[in-house]
Amino acid sequence: MTDQPPAAPEALDRDRFERFNSRLLGVAYRMLGSWAEAEDVVSETWLRWHDRRPTDLEEPVAWLTTVTTRLALDRWRTLARHREEYIGPWLPEPIDPGRLPHETVEQRQSLAFGLLHLMDRLGPEERAVYVLRYAFDHSYNEIATMLGRTPASCRQLGHRARAKIDFDPDDVGSGREIPAMEALLTAVLSGRSAEAVALLTDDAVLIADGGGKVSSALRPIVGPDRVVRFLLGIIGKIGEARVEMVSINAGAGLVYTIGDITRVAIVEVRDGRVARLHLLANPDKLTGLPEPPEAP
Repeated sequence: MTDQPPAAPEALDRDRFERFNSRLLGVAYRMLGSWAEAEDVVSETWLRWHDRRPTDLEEPVAWLTTVTTRLALDRWRTLARHREEYIGPWLPEPIDPGRLPHETVEQRQSLAFGLLHLMDRLGPEERAVYVLRYAFDHSYNEIATMLGRTPASCRQLGHRARAKIDFDPDDVGSGREIPAMEALLTAVLSGRSAEAVALLTDDAVLIADGGGKVSSALRPIVGPDRVVRFLLGIIGKIGEARVEMVSINAGAGLVYTIGDITRVAIVEVRDGRVARLHLLANPDKLTGLPEPPEAP
């Protein structure tokens, strides 16, 4: 019986890299709000890893995270210029959380769709520090090395980022959004406008993202009465749709299909009522959703 031949250097490289692939995708996705862009960044990270063949590293995850973060920063600046020409509000790309199978509970909280949307308020380096510190628990010394800054400046960026984001992680993954979504959908489909309004907070906002490819509201709709009027205006089409509840990011969302157009609704709940309603219809952003269960 002959011994198996040793693995080629490329295979060994790939095996080492794959151990960290999910983590790198998680960093890049949170940085960019786009799964497709995150995959491109991690692919470029792999090419740089392969070209250098850094087999001497005792802790390759630091090197890989640094490269991924810097590539994502460059990509973020390019995307920011493109988003200035985007038609209507821009929302992150929702994903099936199963694409990041090894994340901790704390990391999953930072995957919340509403939080990713709020992170658009941050500058690129504020966002990088926020992701590395609060999602992946890197120290400010580690982040400083990754970004080429001082620990003090990174700490300042982190504090500034936290001040700009009003988000309660305790609501993430609690399942509170499911009964709120179901109650709102039932009230709207039944035409009970007063009941639907009561299910929304006084400062409720609906944000729709069609990207100019699907008819959608071009500005945020503010206030419970206006939100309900908008929903009632599309009730006929919703009534004809197949509606499924699926896992999205750190919570749940409704996927509904009318003809060949799929839309996704994701809500944020505060004190038992819907505070934010995100509607996504841009088909370019709906490729990473979980498959709805087969109809019986």
